[in-house]
Amino acid sequence: MRPPANVPRVREYFELLRRGWIVILCATALSVGAGWLAWQTAPPIYDSTARVFVTTPGGATPLDAQYGHLTSVSRTVTLAQLARSPQVTMRTIEKLDLDDRPSALAARITVRVKDSAMMDVIVTGRDPELTQATANAVAENLVGLSRQMRDVDTGSAELILVDAGDPAVRRGSVWQAIIPGGMLGLAISAVLVLCYGLARNRVLGKGQLDRVVDEAVAGKG
Repeated sequence: MRPPANVPRVREYFELLRRGWIVILCATALSVGAGWLAWQTAPPIYDSTARVFVTTPGGATPLDAQYGHLTSVSRTVTLAQLARSPQVTMRTIEKLDLDDRPSALAARITVRVKDSAMMDVIVTGRDPELTQATANAVAENLVGLSRQMRDVDTGSAELILVDAGDPAVRRGSVWQAIIPGGMLGLAISAVLVLCYGLARNRVLGKGQLDRVVDEAVAGKG
């Protein structure tokens, strides 16, 4: 089945886009600018990370070392949960005089296990300096709590502070706003250019004109 002669083919759609390139370019540039502006004006969210290491004291033999390592790994999950517990969050709030509830602070704490016994304690916040201070306090209180647990249970794992909270870094990237904005502007402007070109109902080129003539001649024959 042959398509009607006045229906554009793929290369003629590209011809429409070529004719409207200035519109597409301007719309894409405006969309990129809007994405950049949205990033600059959006309230920033910062992350600060402190690192702790899980240890289990034991003998000096290889077997004792292996047992201690396995114990550290098994206690990592429990200690990660303690980072968001009221015992840690309440102490952090009191130390920094935070205007926050323990549950709200716990929601801003994430613990990521880097390897078998190393943990990243990540705190999220709006103020970079306060976020860094909070990450420091959470890690220190978590280490202190682990030592108290060791006093009660000598077989418990203990935490060692490896790195204090690093300077808070803004979450995300400006490209996460620019790229989707530019792609959206490109897509919408291309569709509008095609719709406008088709709505004008004009012959798009010599190829389409030849098909129109051929169809007319065939119809008369």
